[in-house]
Amino acid sequence: MMIDGQPVLDALEKISSRPPIASAESLRNLLTYLVKQSVENTGEPIREAQIAAAVFNKTEGFDPRQDSTVRVQTSRLRSKLTEYYQGEGAKDIWILEVPKGSYFVTARQREIEPIIEVPQPVERKPISPWLYAVGGFVVGVLLTWILLRA
Repeated sequence: MMIDGQPVLDALEKISSRPPIASAESLRNLLTYLVKQSVENTGEPIREAQIAAAVFNKTEGFDPRQDSTVRVQTSRLRSKLTEYYQGEGAKDIWILEVPKGSYFVTARQREIEPIIEVPQPVERKPISPWLYAVGGFVVGVLLTWILLRA
């Protein structure tokens, strides 16, 4: 599902600045281009020749059957995104993906399991037998005093 707007652009900015995407300029440029095209031109397919010209500076005569640059780099991008989300991005709320067979970026929210706090049992210290003895003595003295006053 493609989500328009700021959350996707924020996710792009974060991913682009962290390993493993940050160290690969061509993948950073490819991801940025694909996200922006996906957000700005929702529903319109992104063509391989279009990507080749905009990201990889290929000429107008680019033939995707003869030059696999876009497919190879997109495959690398998919791998690096998977690596990112298994590592540093494991807790990111938004997950950006480039589904196979497409150059359109999709975004989905990570399903977060609710945190259930289990109350910890209160640890009680056992009552000392001396405390029972003293309590019994005090009760006995009070009962004696009450009986003698009556």
